Amino acid sequence: MSYHQKILLIQLRRIGDVLLCTPALRALRVNFPKSYVAFLVEKESSDLMAKNPYLDEVIVLKRGKYRNPFYFLKKLWQIRKKRFDLVIDFLGIPRSAYISFLSGAKRRIGYDLPLRRFFYNIIVKRDRTPKYAAAHKLEALRPLGIEDLDVKLDFFISDEAKAFSESFFLKNEVDQNNLVVSLSPTSRRHFRRWPLKRFARLADWLILNFKATVVLVWGPGEREVVEEVKNLMKEKPIISWETENLFQLGGILRGCDLHMGNDNGTKHIAVAMGKPNITIYGPQDPVSWTYPDFSRHKFLKKRVDCPDCDKIKHKCTKLSCLDLISVEDVQKVFLQLLKELKKTTEKRFAEKIEHLTVD
Repeated sequence: MSYHQKILLIQLRRIGDVLLCTPALRALRVNFPKSYVAFLVEKESSDLMAKNPYLDEVIVLKRGKYRNPFYFLKKLWQIRKKRFDLVIDFLGIPRSAYISFLSGAKRRIGYDLPLRRFFYNIIVKRDRTPKYAAAHKLEALRPLGIEDLDVKLDFFISDEAKAFSESFFLKNEVDQNNLVVSLSPTSRRHFRRWPLKRFARLADWLILNFKATVVLVWGPGEREVVEEVKNLMKEKPIISWETENLFQLGGILRGCDLHMGNDNGTKHIAVAMGKPNITIYGPQDPVSWTYPDFSRHKFLKKRVDCPDCDKIKHKCTKLSCLDLISVEDVQKVFLQLLKELKKTTEKRFAEKIEHLTVD
């Protein structure tokens, strides 16, 4: 294994994409303990790496300034001045491929993708076997002689975020002796949104049958969504406080016992905080986005004969794959999850759910 003095990792885009790189980052640090490691990320997801102990630096790009050539050239010049000798592009879109090529690094690792492969000089052939996305990202380390199978996600939150969370649960008088469930009915993609009426019915069922505290979590621009779910309910949920950063969202999820909701960034943060979860999927592949411990992480997915689904999902208005998932379907998976958690989870949580009926 060659020694690399300065390493740049690239992963732009959203919350889930960035969190799914953390197993590879951890493995890289174990194998290169003395290297200087930097991570290039967009501002919206930069909190996820800000306190990661395996990094020496986080370089932030502002997505809204991409069309400004002066801003982009300035960032490229800043990257070149750091004289990285190795770049690993975990994303492989044209923008990340350009940055890799123009970074000045002698060794550039990237995936075997059409056209973009020419911007790298070390090509990784992707294993097309369906697997968790974090495992695919670990494949990018194979040219370095690193074979690591640990796909646990990392998100290190601040003490301030922990205090924020404790204050939230205290002021809302949440009884931590009862089950606390975070519910995320939001998504920026319409084809990932299960109907809000069904979320409302599910939340009512959790409260009535399990005396659960249901926390409706949301992010920027999503307050109206959780307000609508609350208005559709007969019981009273708690709407999470507005969060200033991803640390605070992580703190709230950390204070819950399990998470349920759409396939979105919040789900990945809940996984990184060690929470069992149930995810409702539309057209996307559950295997790629579900943590591979199916005793703690479950999903619902309806198979629909929809030709060229991946190409048309952004314009799809029917979304039979989501519509076919009933509230009763989710309830059955929840009961199954409770049953399995009783056997496998930590003592405190096991005691909390021991009295709940799962038959």
